[in-house]
Parts: sequence; structure tokens; C-alpha cells
Amino acid sequence: MKRTFSTLSVAAAMCFAITPAASALSASQAKACNTLGADLQKRQAKAQKLAAERLSLLDEVEDAGDAWENTETLRNFGDAEAAEADANKATYDSLKRDLLAKEQTLQNLITSLNTEVAAYNAKCVKK
Repeated sequence: MKRTFSTLSVAAAMCFAITPAASALSASQAKACNTLGADLQKRQAKAQKLAAERLSLLDEVEDAGDAWENTETLRNFGDAEAAEADANKATYDSLKRDLLAKEQTLQNLITSLNTEVAAYNAKCVKK
């Protein structure tokens, strides 16, 4: 089975960086920026963890697809083989749904993070 996934999500999860707040900010602004920066870094770590989980699940999906394809070829040899092929297909379909859901969650998180990092940089990073 061919791997078909977007490396965009993995690259995007690793690309953005949070710059410390500039000293030209007032004390309250600096505190707010530092708090926001810490929160964004936690969310970035969450995105990286989610990307790693997604890659692991991708391997499971591929293995389940291979198992289904292998048992599907034996389907016509008997009822037991057909039942095994059906079970493997159900597992494969379930894992694919899980992968798509995880991919969507990751994409949404990265989109949100990128927007928030841009806002952080505009508000907290003075040139």
C-alpha cells in the first residue's frame, strides 16, 4: 500500500517559533506576552505529539490495509476466509476513519496556532 499523507502538517507543526517579548513593552504587556508565549509553546508541543501519533497511526493503517488485501485474495476458499477478510476490512476502515479524524484535528490545531503566532508576533515582538 502506498503512503498517502500530507507532510505539510508535520512541517507546519515544526516551523513556527515563538520569539520572546521585546523589552520595549510595558510590564503588564510583557507579562501577558510571556503568558501567551508559554501557552503557544505548550500547544506547539501538543501539535508535535499529535503529528507523531498520526504518523504511528499511518503505519497501523498501512499494515491493516496489507492484512485486508492478503486475506481478500483468499475470500473464495471458504466461509472462514471470507469472515477473516470481512473482519480485516472492518479494522482497516475503522483505522482509516481514525487517521482522517486525527489529520483533521492536527490541521485545525496548526491553522489555529499559525494564526495565533502571527498575532503574538504582531503584538509582542517589536522590531
